[in-house]
Amino acid sequence: MLKVAKKVVQKKKTTSVHKNKKVVKHQKKLPIKASNIIATVEKKDEKISLLNSNQTRKSLQYLTGWQANNDNKMIYREYIMQDFGAAIDMIARIAKVSENEQHHPDIHLTQYRNLRVGTTSHEQGGLTEGDFHLASRINALPMELKHK
Repeated sequence: MLKVAKKVVQKKKTTSVHKNKKVVKHQKKLPIKASNIIATVEKKDEKISLLNSNQTRKSLQYLTGWQANNDNKMIYREYIMQDFGAAIDMIARIAKVSENEQHHPDIHLTQYRNLRVGTTSHEQGGLTEGDFHLASRINALPMELKHK
């Protein structure tokens, strides 16, 4: 599925110097051709393929704490954080990694410290290598879990 906004613009930074010699940055909006965006998305989609159940099982062997849901279209991990603050900190860390990866997981916080993170490739309708990459990046984050 391809979605293209009605008006897409690219910002170009320019600089100017005032009397007191301060440099000020301005942004000028330039139109982007929709055909360029579509071509990029189509090329990106060609490289992405869904993982089958066997590939999912094998990949999960390398991800501590993650499991697949019943239909193998999502992987998730559940955490019991030390407290509410630790849960919110973890969500912020996940958000930063997700923005950098341009792959956004589902995040659920219940009972003030129970955190569930799930990832799937929504546009492809299942799991891709990108989901496992994101999960491994999330596993590498520092976290404050409840002590037993």
